[in-house]
Amino acid sequence: MKLAKIFIPSRSLAAKITFWVTAPMLLTFIVVTLFIYGTTSYGIYLEANARYQGLLNSNNERVNATLSAVEVAISNAVPQVEERLNNPDQLFSVVERVLALNPDIVGSAIAFEPNYYPEKGVQFSPYAYRNGDVIETKQLGTADYEYHYMDWYQIPKLLDRPYWSEPYFDKDGGNMMMTTYSLPLRNSNGELYAIFTADLALEWLVNMMLQTDSINNNEQGVGQGHAFSFIIGKSGTYIAHPDPRKVLNETLFSHCMETPDSTDDAIAYEMIDGRKGDAVIEYDESLRVFYSPIEHTGWSMAIVVPEHEMVAMAQKVGLVIIALMLLGLVVVFVLCYYNIGRITKPLTRFADSADEIAQGNFEAPLPVVHTHDEMRRLYDSFNTMQHSLNNQIQETIRVTEQKGRIESELNIARTIQMAMLPKTFPPFPDCKEVTIFGQLTPAKAVGGDLYDFYIRDGKLFFCIGDVSGKGVPASLVMAVTRALFRTISAHVSEPSLIVKQLNDTIAEDNEANMFVTLFVGVLDLATGNMRYSNAGHDAPLLISADGKNIGLLPVDSNLPVGVMPDWQFSEQEADIYIGTTIFLYTDGLTEAENIDHDQFGTQRLHQAAQATSEDGQMSPRSIIDHMTNAVHAFVGDAEQSDDLTMMAIHYTPD
Repeated sequence: MKLAKIFIPSRSLAAKITFWVTAPMLLTFIVVTLFIYGTTSYGIYLEANARYQGLLNSNNERVNATLSAVEVAISNAVPQVEERLNNPDQLFSVVERVLALNPDIVGSAIAFEPNYYPEKGVQFSPYAYRNGDVIETKQLGTADYEYHYMDWYQIPKLLDRPYWSEPYFDKDGGNMMMTTYSLPLRNSNGELYAIFTADLALEWLVNMMLQTDSINNNEQGVGQGHAFSFIIGKSGTYIAHPDPRKVLNETLFSHCMETPDSTDDAIAYEMIDGRKGDAVIEYDESLRVFYSPIEHTGWSMAIVVPEHEMVAMAQKVGLVIIALMLLGLVVVFVLCYYNIGRITKPLTRFADSADEIAQGNFEAPLPVVHTHDEMRRLYDSFNTMQHSLNNQIQETIRVTEQKGRIESELNIARTIQMAMLPKTFPPFPDCKEVTIFGQLTPAKAVGGDLYDFYIRDGKLFFCIGDVSGKGVPASLVMAVTRALFRTISAHVSEPSLIVKQLNDTIAEDNEANMFVTLFVGVLDLATGNMRYSNAGHDAPLLISADGKNIGLLPVDSNLPVGVMPDWQFSEQEADIYIGTTIFLYTDGLTEAENIDHDQFGTQRLHQAAQATSEDGQMSPRSIIDHMTNAVHAFVGDAEQSDDLTMMAIHYTPD
């Protein structure tokens, strides 16, 4: 912002160009720096994430490998047990062999069901254990130690599957932390007869976790904000932890109760539920916890890493990138300012000439340029601009005058077109049999709709039509159609013949392919009989004298006039009752659209006619005024899209 305050108000073009060149460059540098910093940070973060996840998986595999070895050793010894079931004293050699072949196992027992060997008593369990470097054996079941009630015996029996016990501290068996693997043994009938066990010391597990912490923290110890790992049992009790005082004495849940963050509670439940994942918890700092179950045991292992350690390297790389880019930006700014100032200095000679041209003096002399670089091109551009401005001004004056003439001619055409239509209402003051009112509202200056009527030989000849298209072409076809109607109907009384002759005349040499929808009717004023012919036009609306009966006049559709010569148009007949109003209209009424492009439609047409009759205003002018107000209220602010023409004929004979 300081650069902007210094250079933007300055009259020096070089300073302004330098600013607007370096400002986007600065913005680009910022975006690129943030992108590189974000990408680098994310990449380093992902690498650290993968590294700790890999370390967790590696430790998990080491633990599973050790536990699997114990399980395999017990499974491999089962056939030996089955071979010696008839000689129980030889079973001591089986458990001795298990310990001899597996140095990680510190004790093994085959605990038989009560009274399995009656001669051995209620409890019989050959047991081998390590006493220093010597393997000794003994009968485990005694009156003081009834193993049938122990967890390592009861739980696998109830679960009917192998079972790893929760770690425990065995003061009598070597003063060490241990866990017991129990395998149920069943005979050929599926009956449980013994539990085969192996006691595994967990000192190696504690050492492995401490070694992992030492590698993670580069031998800087624990408690300095570095990574550490731990293992919990099925109930959340610590099995391995950097703080030995917590092992078998505290649970992960006791730690969770000390923190306000509920995320560590969710992690604890997921760990004891045997799930794998990672999450961030807020303690004194942000910590990411990677956790994974130890498959065979129901235990779970975790590595806790401070978030700042995972992004520390990315922050260092980002600072270096920012420093280098800022230095580069300063160098670019200085070079740009010097060189742009030297290059743009000749532009000041164009300033005075540009001021005169801006004041309207397009003939102002331009400074002479002797160079053949961009300055020469600028001179040529100024010179071309002067001539172009003069030409544009002259062209604008000419177009404005021409547009005024066109608008004047359109207004004259509109006046002539409107003069061709009946405009005196009531048209027949001395005729009591019929009252007529018509109205045409073009969408443009001139339109393509028409209506006409006159009385000959006691009959009312009338028509209404809609020319395809809009504007001047439609208005010309409209004028021709109206003139032909008057000419043909002057000596032809059949509506179908009037329409046919109109069609043949317009279809001949109709290179513009324009057509007219037309309705022609002949009403006998004495009898009320009406003959009519329809050429693709909308059916008129009949409104009874009391306004209660409103419906469309049945019409044959036929082709519009001008589409196909020699077409035979049908003729229809209807009796018009006293007081009936014939309401004729073009599709500009039913197809009028509002701003949502909804159309007025036939249903609203009937509703508007019904509302007119309910108001008691049944004169032709009242009906058309009511229809006009209804369609305007529906359309609202939407632009008129088509010509709108309406004509109402009220039949009232004496």
